[in-house]
Amino acid sequence: MHDPVTNPASTVDKPDEIRHALTEGAGFTNLPGLLTPAEATDVRNMLLNELDDARENEPGVMHLANLISRGSVFAALATHPRLLAVAHALLGEDAALGAFSGRILMPGCNTGGLHVDYPYWAMPAGMPVDPPLMMQVIWMMEPFSSTNGGTWVAPGSQRWPQRPEPNRFQKNAVQITGNAGDALVSHGLLWHQTAQNHASEPRVAVLINYTQLTVKPMVTMGPFDDAFRAKASPALRTLLGFDHGAALRARLKSL
Repeated sequence: MHDPVTNPASTVDKPDEIRHALTEGAGFTNLPGLLTPAEATDVRNMLLNELDDARENEPGVMHLANLISRGSVFAALATHPRLLAVAHALLGEDAALGAFSGRILMPGCNTGGLHVDYPYWAMPAGMPVDPPLMMQVIWMMEPFSSTNGGTWVAPGSQRWPQRPEPNRFQKNAVQITGNAGDALVSHGLLWHQTAQNHASEPRVAVLINYTQLTVKPMVTMGPFDDAFRAKASPALRTLLGFDHGAALRARLKSL
């Protein structure tokens, strides 16, 4: 594995260029400063305050599910305009929310398993990189570093037509660093791995999985009551499939 790298900054106002970077380039890029450091700290504290609701996926790795139901702050993360612009360029204007969770690496947690993201891990190896089926987002709610468990990624691995293989990954992987409020976006086929947290404090992130409309969501979100639905913005309604039938009919008419 190589030395840590700062996320390559994206041309945030040119989603089509970011799309090309995710499919034909490194497979990941950074949208810097989507939140202020103070805003990121607020989200971090909210997630740490809800640790009692989290489950331990792997030793020391805490998973807090269904964030979309936990307040307007999280809906704003999922529908951030600059983030959605990239998701729409990659997946279509009717892109859906496939999963939305908090990921907290406790001090001393072990390195996680090498993987690609859903739906690709449930499909045969060698799936085409384009058209993409999924975009992963890692919101950094504090600076990511080599000390606190910045994620390991293998640049260009979204184009490798095989299952993730540890030796090849270790020869090519770089560790991501970034600032509080940054959002790392990646193609679902990018090989990546959770790092060990050597720091004395938890490392907190929010993970979002955006998919094409036709991909079954990885998790069931909700249930959503009438008050939630009434308050949901058009962008959030689209992501959650509240108008799923109408969106499918519109897509069929466009073919």
